[in-house]
Amino acid sequence: MKYLRTGLSWADSFRPNALAWFDRQMEALSEFDVTVTFCFTPEHRGHEAHHTSPPLDVREYAEFCAQMVERYAPRLTRQETFESVIVV
Repeated sequence: MKYLRTGLSWADSFRPNALAWFDRQMEALSEFDVTVTFCFTPEHRGHEAHHTSPPLDVREYAEFCAQMVERYAPRLTRQETFESVIVV
């Protein structure tokens, strides 16, 4: 198995030591090609107190996603980025 999908929970990001947990999770998956999904609204940040509720402020959710991408996405050179979109 080479490809794997995992989730990073916005709700879990409010738990103590969340970044350490995320770091361990992503390090354990480092040998795979990982697709990350962002999921789960914190009860206190949703329109309703439920993990599937839309966020009160979508910018907060976007900021969480951006922080996770910045922290865990592989750095590609400009050439690698260009090559990844070319269909042969």
